[in-house]
Amino acid sequence: MQAMVRWAIKNTPSMNMLLIAILLAGIYSLVTMRREVFPEFELEVVLVSVSYPGASPEEIEQGICQKIEEAVRSVDGIKKITSVAKEGSGNVILEIRSNVADVQKIVNEIRSQVDRIPSFPELAEDIEVQQITMRWPAIKVGVLAPDNGKQVNDLQLRSLAEKVRDDLLQLKEVSQVTLEGARDYQIDIEIDENTLHKYGLTLQELANIVRRENLELPGGTIRTESQEVLLRGKNKQLSGREIAKIPVVTDVGGVVLSIGD
Repeated sequence: MQAMVRWAIKNTPSMNMLLIAILLAGIYSLVTMRREVFPEFELEVVLVSVSYPGASPEEIEQGICQKIEEAVRSVDGIKKITSVAKEGSGNVILEIRSNVADVQKIVNEIRSQVDRIPSFPELAEDIEVQQITMRWPAIKVGVLAPDNGKQVNDLQLRSLAEKVRDDLLQLKEVSQVTLEGARDYQIDIEIDENTLHKYGLTLQELANIVRRENLELPGGTIRTESQEVLLRGKNKQLSGREIAKIPVVTDVGGVVLSIGD
């Protein structure tokens, strides 16, 4: 240590040059360094989620989770696979090794392998593959109903919140706005019990009819010399007025009893 101090005293010009170089490097780093108050970073975790309304956890595990696991097991770079099956949906969590250079390439390979699975249940909804990203909110804005004694329905309150969200997204300083606490859109079908007994139906049978008639299914591909035509059966209704037209009972004379009836 004494030798280093002695050398520094004897070589004052060199020490001054070293000090100046360190200061210049610090100033350059300060100017060019990326600074964020609320940093956003991506985890090395990929989430594959599938909704399957009305299915039990056992059906989700056998019909969805196991098939996804088998499809992605061949992807190089996956460290661990964890499946979570619950009523109505299934999730497969894929942890990627930390030494993988291009995580996005692995995500694309996973998405490609999952899209090739041909034998998902017919009523399973579209598959969602995403890399989990951690984000920290900078500002929270509350949208409240007026306290004037009048009842404001949830649809009006959500519409107002969506309008506020769209207005905030117009600001160039804002990159993302998400809704929290808003109730999901839902259509309820209420049937009189006496009407069900009159036509020999149960609520479970009626639910099965609605589930069977209100869906969208792929029908394969027609390949010709010049083009490919994708076939798809589209009968998914998204409004109460359309759902009311779903047929429930049809007699031999052609008379149809619909949900609306």
